[in-house]
Amino acid sequence: MNFQTIKFSPPVRVMMINPLIPASQLLITKILSGVSFGRSQLVDLILLVYANEIDAANDLGQELIACAFPCYNSVSVTSDLPSLADADVFCFMTNFENPNKFDFKEDDDLDKEKANEQFDNFYLIIKIATNLAKAPTVKGPDEPAVDEDTGETIQPRKPIILADGLLVLDILMIVAKTLPQDMLFATTPLRSIAKITLSEFLKVKCCDLNQAYVWAANDTVFHAEIAVPFLKGDKISPEHWCEWNAMSPEMLESLGLEHINFNASWMKREFIEKMVAFSEANPYGCIFKAAEMSRTMNAVWLPRSIDNNARTSSTSIGVISDGSLGTVKGLPYVLPLIITENDWSIDFKYEESSHLRHEIKRINTAAVEHHQKLVPYCKKFLQENVIDKAFIPVLVDSETATVYSSVEEGSYNSGSD
Repeated sequence: MNFQTIKFSPPVRVMMINPLIPASQLLITKILSGVSFGRSQLVDLILLVYANEIDAANDLGQELIACAFPCYNSVSVTSDLPSLADADVFCFMTNFENPNKFDFKEDDDLDKEKANEQFDNFYLIIKIATNLAKAPTVKGPDEPAVDEDTGETIQPRKPIILADGLLVLDILMIVAKTLPQDMLFATTPLRSIAKITLSEFLKVKCCDLNQAYVWAANDTVFHAEIAVPFLKGDKISPEHWCEWNAMSPEMLESLGLEHINFNASWMKREFIEKMVAFSEANPYGCIFKAAEMSRTMNAVWLPRSIDNNARTSSTSIGVISDGSLGTVKGLPYVLPLIITENDWSIDFKYEESSHLRHEIKRINTAAVEHHQKLVPYCKKFLQENVIDKAFIPVLVDSETATVYSSVEEGSYNSGSD
């Protein structure tokens, strides 16, 4: 008889922040189904909720257990503010109208529910950020984990913080300056928007297009390129490289296009304009956010997967810039990355492009302007809603949760009057 077995990695601890919103629940099903981390990766899921959401979170946990997902290992619920030692992956899913750009204008017409949601988003991120920035509690040396099959020592994982947009990354770095920048990642809609925009124009499938490269300050100030040739399987002979190396004349003809109306100039202007129009329509529905977060999670985790022999992945996602390509060090950008197991580096494939260098200057302006507005806003919010309010631990009837509540308001959730 031929017995085949699958080798599983030690369970990965995934803390889901805001797990009760629809986008988070869709993402959780992808994680536990093996879409995000792979089918050979078991998951210990941690649901982080406000105190008044404990019962709803426990109900969600029971429902997830009943589904018998292939990558399920355990589910727990907590209201404790986390430290970096509490999880391997922290997922920030928010209710911001736009998770990549904050609207600083006071909107008198904003309904109370939306205003409370916005308050809760800021409050929860800032409270968690202040706790993550604290020095870890000194404990005695732990016994190193050992692989049961090989007997080899299992090295502790470097934590990952994954957000649903650049806005969360910026807030985290403003409030928690000591966080290692190389553990922060954010998803972006622009990769998908680039592919759907070009596929609709060419009338081809998205899966037939090559990789999209994105440089961005937000989802309206950006530059995008599609790896050449644009279409997989298209072959461009050397004598046509001087004309345009993105698509062969034969492919242009088969698609009913002419070089005069589809060329490098079109990609620099009309293509970007179409992408901006798409992103301005605000595509951040729960299905879209969950799908993009899952793709980003997979790209970041792939080099750590035992199923991956290459040990690297390439994608365009949000990070805190290291100053490469002329970007401003310490600010959040979407950049093309080459990701390894515990680090990342910039993909310099288009570094020599004069057009890209010009676009980076425009992107820098938007990134700096947004950050300079966000810093005083966060500091004021932190002072008024966190520092000036004393928080004490309150015991609740729950085996898994300790609730932090405001002396004034009596609830961890201060988002409502």
